[in-house]
Amino acid sequence: MEKHMGKRVRKLEGGDSWVAVSVFGGTVLLLSWGSQNCGIAVISEKEKKELLAGSKQTPPIVNALKSSISGAELTGVCQLNRDRIIRLTFTKIIGAGFSNTRHLTLEMMERYSNLIFTDENETILETAKHIHPADNRFRSVLPGHHYSMPPEFNGIPLEDWLRDPTSDTLRSVAGFGKKLLEKLSEVEVERAARLLDGFYKNETDTSLYTPQKIKNYLTVLPELLEGASPLPDAAVSDTGHLTVMSPIADVSIQRRRKAVTDQIRREIVRRERQIKDIEKLLYEEDADKYKKYGDALVANSWQITPGAREASVTYWDGDGNEIRDTVPLDPRLSAAKNAASYYAKYKKIISARERAVKILAKVKEELDDLREQYAIVMSMDDPESLALVEEELGIKVVKNPKNGRKKTAAPLPPHKRFDLGYALVFAGLSSRGNRYVTFKLASPGDIWFHARGVPGSHVILRFTSTPTEEERDKAIRFCASLAAKYSRNGGSPGQRVDYTLRKFVSPIRGGEANVTYRNFSSIAAGNWDLERH
Repeated sequence: MEKHMGKRVRKLEGGDSWVAVSVFGGTVLLLSWGSQNCGIAVISEKEKKELLAGSKQTPPIVNALKSSISGAELTGVCQLNRDRIIRLTFTKIIGAGFSNTRHLTLEMMERYSNLIFTDENETILETAKHIHPADNRFRSVLPGHHYSMPPEFNGIPLEDWLRDPTSDTLRSVAGFGKKLLEKLSEVEVERAARLLDGFYKNETDTSLYTPQKIKNYLTVLPELLEGASPLPDAAVSDTGHLTVMSPIADVSIQRRRKAVTDQIRREIVRRERQIKDIEKLLYEEDADKYKKYGDALVANSWQITPGAREASVTYWDGDGNEIRDTVPLDPRLSAAKNAASYYAKYKKIISARERAVKILAKVKEELDDLREQYAIVMSMDDPESLALVEEELGIKVVKNPKNGRKKTAAPLPPHKRFDLGYALVFAGLSSRGNRYVTFKLASPGDIWFHARGVPGSHVILRFTSTPTEEERDKAIRFCASLAAKYSRNGGSPGQRVDYTLRKFVSPIRGGEANVTYRNFSSIAAGNWDLERH
């Protein structure tokens, strides 16, 4: 955090249980008081935008921060009482050599976490959570009150314990989590002292420390503890990102994915109802009956009593059999007009059926597309893919240029592009995206992939240079993994994926992929290199 000292605050934003302080240089300080992800992390502008897209509300403290520390300089970062409390100090020049100081204190105490904004006299200006006397008899945390810290842990200072380390007193060392001290008490006291010796020293080289997890507890130590799990490719500077940013991002993605799938599901239900109504019109209502009624009334009109509510008539069916039937009548109409009414109803049903046949085919196509898109979206776990689908569905509004002079080109159907260095890979993220990558983007010699027997993404592999045997095999395995991931069985290991040249793929309506293909091979998908791409 110290390397960001002296930077000026450019923007204040927030959502749900976090605040993002953007400083000049493209850096964003993320402060979270969420019970499961309390802490502070340094994130990028792109990550901040993704969090904002998935947030439901803006916490009130954001407005107080905007009016007070926008344009201020970050002049101090410190830990209070070696407790889980971080204080950021901001100084703002207000002219003629005068300045004011504001403090932003983050208390990271799981469900008791809070973010408190105070002035230079420790008077509370605003808090993320208002703590009233009825909520906490020890202290109140309310605007206008003087800020008082949580009860201090009266433990042994680390320096005192290191002068005379013993196993009996290890769990009483101040400034460390209970779970970590419990784990360290299981090792030799000399080793525990060696592991703790570098803490709270400015000269400690943190690059030599290993991020590790003890069950769900994340910590960093000079060496890996027994029973702890290392975090591959993670540095000490990444730990804030892992404990703060990642859980918020996961919730954000889940929330956005649910909004997308809910909308698709509503459209699926609507199409299913349409199909049911159309099929009822086609198959349940007997149009021929009304024509027969009309014919029978014309043939027997001479014997129908005016004003009658029904008439007993005789007519012959297609096999020449005599049929006697009772025909309902409108007593206000003559026999001829009742017959005309039945003929009109017959023609209306026949005409509606002709239209319904065309509509039914269209609605069934839409239903197939929606089911395919639903399967793909359910497998999405990255904000970029979700953003493309949100835009297609109209959930995410794309702003037009303010001057209105330049019209932006229509967005391409949602799809992803991967560059393997020697090959390009394209994956459709919706039915429109699938048709685009397969029948517009792909060339006849490109390789087409699709998960067997389930709705999912069409994946296209295009080699940009002649690959080695190893490169070709690696690319095929990567594409198979991609096709399996973006399918209804995305979480199932060993999903079979078929692949063939694009020239052997033809469009049809219906079926799991809305295509037919031949001359294909098959491979069991794995999780090959998906993370790094």
